[in-house]
Amino acid sequence: MPRYSFVVAWSMLCALACRPAEGRERRDFERMREQQRYNAYDRSTFFPNGAVMQAPPAHTIARAANDPWSGAVAPMTYLTGANGSADIANTPIPIDDRMRASGREQYAISCAPCHGAAGNGDGVMAANLRPKAPPPLVAPSISILPAGTIFKVITDGFGTMPPYGWQIPVDTRWAVVAYVRSLEAGRR
Repeated sequence: MPRYSFVVAWSMLCALACRPAEGRERRDFERMREQQRYNAYDRSTFFPNGAVMQAPPAHTIARAANDPWSGAVAPMTYLTGANGSADIANTPIPIDDRMRASGREQYAISCAPCHGAAGNGDGVMAANLRPKAPPPLVAPSISILPAGTIFKVITDGFGTMPPYGWQIPVDTRWAVVAYVRSLEAGRR
């Protein structure tokens, strides 16, 4: 029994010795909570123009290759695939070979395991998805769907298909839609 008491006492002593000082925790928390910061439309003494929010530097390049806000595309149409309550019929951004190549690459990563490389619904995972196998993307029932509907399915998922909106950027999702359309066109 004395050996057990020694182990317990030693453990408690080590635990107390490793605990940080109480004042240090409080001081660091307060420092973070009360640090200097600005609200978006406040005045600033740091910048010469006195504004907190600054314009982008000259020659700044937009992150997205197909910037929807610079053209005639409404931002919400680009982001949701719908114009009001109706899904849009065609992709809202111009389709070129580079966009289709990007779509083919993302399709091979995210879609081909279930839908197959050619879009026939015969991917590696399709055999495990019984009784509800993925539909062939080259079927007539899919080819009549508006592009906005396909975009929404990629974004939000459908049935057993998971949503990919959280991991695939918007412009890449539109590229996948363009690639799926090219698979359909190759079947005709």
